[in-house]
Amino acid sequence: MKKLSLVVLVLGVGLIFSACGGNTKGHETVASSTTELVTMKPVDNINTTKRSEVTEKSSTKSIQSKDKSTEEKVSNTYQLVEDFGNAYANFSSINDRNEKLKKLMTAECITKNGIDVKTGAKLESKGEVSSIYQNDKKEYAVLLDCEQNGTKTRVLLLAKVKGNKIAEITYNSVKQEY
Repeated sequence: MKKLSLVVLVLGVGLIFSACGGNTKGHETVASSTTELVTMKPVDNINTTKRSEVTEKSSTKSIQSKDKSTEEKVSNTYQLVEDFGNAYANFSSINDRNEKLKKLMTAECITKNGIDVKTGAKLESKGEVSSIYQNDKKEYAVLLDCEQNGTKTRVLLLAKVKGNKIAEITYNSVKQEY
């Protein structure tokens, strides 16, 4: 019994001294974060440069045709993004919306966002595209004003376009606090 008491006493004293000793190991936590700032510009302000340069020279018809094809491509992309926004803003059911979106999206995007899944959700929406913005990475932000099942809401869609199809989307519901 004396040995047991002595062992417990030695362990207790050792525990007290180790607990009271200073912390020699320094634990330092470094938190870092990165944020990316992306500037968005209204799509309506996209202009092709060189238009005035091309008309001055008659020998640059190939450049002029390239300019027109670039302008048409921008116009087609703008139309795609606008159609995408309208499909998200105006539908009678989720299945109706998804059928409209399938025509505008890549197969990978359809699968990734569950557009090919049939659902029984009862959601109806009527609305319009308020504005479309584009950044220098050819990513688009589409702002929608909608009335969904009688409730007014604003939706911000972020979309990436590849090969004249929507390749990636993010859906954001915009809530006004005050």
